[in-house]
Amino acid sequence: MPCAFSVEWLGTRRSDTRGGCSLERPREHRLEHKPYKIGGLIEDYRQGRLVIPEFQREYVWKPSKAPKLLDSLYHGFPVSSLLVWESDGEVKTRRREPRRASGARTRWLIDGQQRVITLARSLAGDEGIDVVFNVKEEEFRRANAATRRDPDWIRVREIWDEEGFRRLRRNLNDDKLEERIERVHKILDYEIPAVHMIDHSFDDAVRAFTRINTLGVKLKKQDIESANVAAKHSGFIRDEVAPKIADLARVGFDRLDVTHLFRACAFLAHPDGRRRTPLHELNRREVTQAWKKTLRGLDAALGLVRSELGLVNMRILWSGALLVPPILLCASLGPRERNGKEIAGWIALAALLHRYSGSSATALEQDLRACRDPDPIRVLLRNLRSKRQVLEADERDFQGGLADKSGLLAVYIACRQRGALDIFTGQKILLQSNIDRHHILPRAQFEPRDRPSADTLANIAFLDGGTNKAIGAASPDVYLKQIKGRVLDSQCVPKERRLWAIARADDFWAARREQLVGAFNEFLRDCFPDRKNIA
Repeated sequence: MPCAFSVEWLGTRRSDTRGGCSLERPREHRLEHKPYKIGGLIEDYRQGRLVIPEFQREYVWKPSKAPKLLDSLYHGFPVSSLLVWESDGEVKTRRREPRRASGARTRWLIDGQQRVITLARSLAGDEGIDVVFNVKEEEFRRANAATRRDPDWIRVREIWDEEGFRRLRRNLNDDKLEERIERVHKILDYEIPAVHMIDHSFDDAVRAFTRINTLGVKLKKQDIESANVAAKHSGFIRDEVAPKIADLARVGFDRLDVTHLFRACAFLAHPDGRRRTPLHELNRREVTQAWKKTLRGLDAALGLVRSELGLVNMRILWSGALLVPPILLCASLGPRERNGKEIAGWIALAALLHRYSGSSATALEQDLRACRDPDPIRVLLRNLRSKRQVLEADERDFQGGLADKSGLLAVYIACRQRGALDIFTGQKILLQSNIDRHHILPRAQFEPRDRPSADTLANIAFLDGGTNKAIGAASPDVYLKQIKGRVLDSQCVPKERRLWAIARADDFWAARREQLVGAFNEFLRDCFPDRKNIA
C-alpha cells in the first residue's frame, strides 16, 4: 500500500497520509529572538499590529517614569526585553484603542506594556507624558510652565518628528548641541530585545504572563486573578470589570480593587458553598449572574457609606476589604431586610479595630462565612471580638498620628455624630469630596522641635474644603474665643479656656480624646439600639 509522509517543521502543520487517511497535527511551538527598533515598535502599537491582550494588567506607570526611561535609552543603557506572543487564536484586547489591525497575524504584548505605552505617549506628547530635553544640560523632564518659557528645553515629540528634527538642526548652529539632538532622535533606532512565543497555546501565554516581572515590579494578586479570569471568560475583564474599576477610581473609591469584587462575586455565585470557588473555575452563566448581583450590592453599599457615614470617597476609609461584607449583605438582602445603620456600625468598628490589617485573607474568609448566617451582623460582631472583647472605642484609638487612617475615620465619625459644623463658617459640613483637615492648636504656634507632636489625631478638626483657613499668627486662646460654643461642641473641642494655651497642649488633647470616645460610642449605640450586648 502506498504511503506518503511529508513533514514541515517549526511552526507549520504536519501532514501525515497513510492508507488514504489524512491526519492534522498541531503546530510545533517555539521561541524566536527578534529585536524591535523603538520607532517600529511604537508604530506597530499605534497601528494595532502589536496588541495588549485582555489578561494584561492596566497601564500603571506614573508620568514621571517617562523621562527616566528616555534618559536610559539616550545613554544606551540596557532595557529589559519584551515578551510577545504570536498566535492566530481569538483573544480579546485589553484596550479599545488603538484598534486591533485586521488581516495580519496578531502579535500580543505579554510583557513590556508599561514601556511601550509610555514610549507611544511620549511620541504623541499626550495624556500627561509630554517630555522635554534640555539640549545644554542633557536632561529629560516632563514639560511645565518653566520649560515652555526656556528655549533650551525642546519637546521630545518635536525631535522625533522628521520635519521638526530637520528644522532644529538648521537652527542650532552648534556641532555639540546638534550631536545631542541627533542622539535623542536616534532613540527611535534603539533596538529592544524581544522574545517571541510562536504558536504557544493561550493557556501558555497566560501562565507566562503570571510568572514574569516587569522592570522588577512583581505582579499583584489582582493582576494574576484577572489573568486567570480573562483566560477562562474572554471579554469579561475588558467589557465588565475594567470599566467598573475605572468608574470606582474616578469617584474616589480606588481602594476597591479587582480582588475585592471577585471575592464578592464568587461568594454570590455559590452563597451556600462551604468553600470558595474562584471565578475562573465557574461557567460563564454563573459568573455573569453573580456579577450583576455584585454590582447591585456595590451600588447599595456605596449609597449606605454616603448616607450613614457621610463618606463620598475612600480618603480615610483605608481598606477596600471593609466594603466586601457590606456588598454581600446589600446584594443578598432586600432593602427592607437589611439594616443600614447596623452595617455602617460594623464598618466603623471593623475599621477602628484594624480588622483587615495583617492576615486579611483569613479575617475576610471568616466574615464571608458570617454573611451566610441568618443573623450575619451578630456573627460579624462576634468575629470582631477577636480584636477587642468590648466593642467600643477607648482613648487608645485616638492617640495616633495623621498616618493612622483608622483613627482619622474614627475622629470624623465622632465629629459627624455631634453635627460637625465648620469651625470658621459655622455651616454644617455636607457630603463633599474635598473635606479638609485643620490643626486646632496651630502647628506654627509650637516650637520647631515640638511641631511633629501637633500632628496627633486629637488635634484634628474637619472643614469645608472651600473654607479660608488662614488664621495668621493668632494663638488658639485668641481665635478659639471667637468660635461659638455649639460649633466647638460639634467638633468635640473642649471649651475650657484654660486648656487652649500651647503650654497645655497635652491636657487639651487628653480632654478632646475623652470627648471623641464619647461621641464615637454614642454613634455605635445609635447603630445598634437593639443589641444591648454590643459592649
